[in-house]
Amino acid sequence: MIKFKVPATSANIGPGFDCLGLAFSFCNEYQVEKSNKMFIEGCDPVFNNKNNEFNKAFNATMKVLNKKGSYHLYEIPKIPSSRGLGSSASVIVAGCKTANILYGNNKLTNEDIFNISTKIEGHPDNVAAAIFGGLTASVRLNNGKYYCKKYKISNKLYFTALIPDFKTQTQIARKLLPQKYAKNDVISTISHSILMVEALKSGDFNLLKTVCKDCIHEPYRKQLIKDYDNIKKIVEKNGDAVLLISGSGPTLLAISNNASFSNNLILKNTKATWTIKPVKIKKGGI
Repeated sequence: MIKFKVPATSANIGPGFDCLGLAFSFCNEYQVEKSNKMFIEGCDPVFNNKNNEFNKAFNATMKVLNKKGSYHLYEIPKIPSSRGLGSSASVIVAGCKTANILYGNNKLTNEDIFNISTKIEGHPDNVAAAIFGGLTASVRLNNGKYYCKKYKISNKLYFTALIPDFKTQTQIARKLLPQKYAKNDVISTISHSILMVEALKSGDFNLLKTVCKDCIHEPYRKQLIKDYDNIKKIVEKNGDAVLLISGSGPTLLAISNNASFSNNLILKNTKATWTIKPVKIKKGGI
């Protein structure tokens, strides 16, 4: 039996729609071994079937390896599902990693796993961060493959996940997005995303406050998140934090230059119940 972890992630990071991702230090845990047939324990029963993301990723990787076989999986989920924290990406990466270890003798590189995972997930932001750790920026190349660049994040910044007691589905959140955007909105988001990476690398909080604005997804997705406007006012009241939607939501991500921010944060008059969770960045890869 082998044991490994795959971290929670946050995608988009404001203006970096479908290309920027962050890896957090809390992880789903997986215990797997070879088996004559698929057997899954530990996860929500709704995912205990051949159509689950782990099995899709496992089979896709086995096809690349030109191998046949199955697995016995015991999952210890620590990442809440359908909350914008990369639970599906974690499972997909785990499925690829399982096939690669059990049947591929680690023949595939992390870059190989990244490309297989992205094709299943549909976008590279979460899986890139889950595989490589830290802050990642990804792009689809002309040959159909994906490339990822990893960056170190300044230790001057502190991250807090605000996790609600309700879920959203990525498919629904994506349907809210327009088919076309105004040119000025696209230019604004591109320029902001470039400097967003610089702000996170350098820890320049004044720059971060300036460039965290997004025009592509947050203005549309915030309607799915109860308390969004109220929480944004609370979080940004003292000027020592910015608030972003984590992935497609509903989790919100606060970034601050104040080490005591999460301890002092009190969410008042909310319709939902919110968990305030300080999170550390996972620097290393899987």
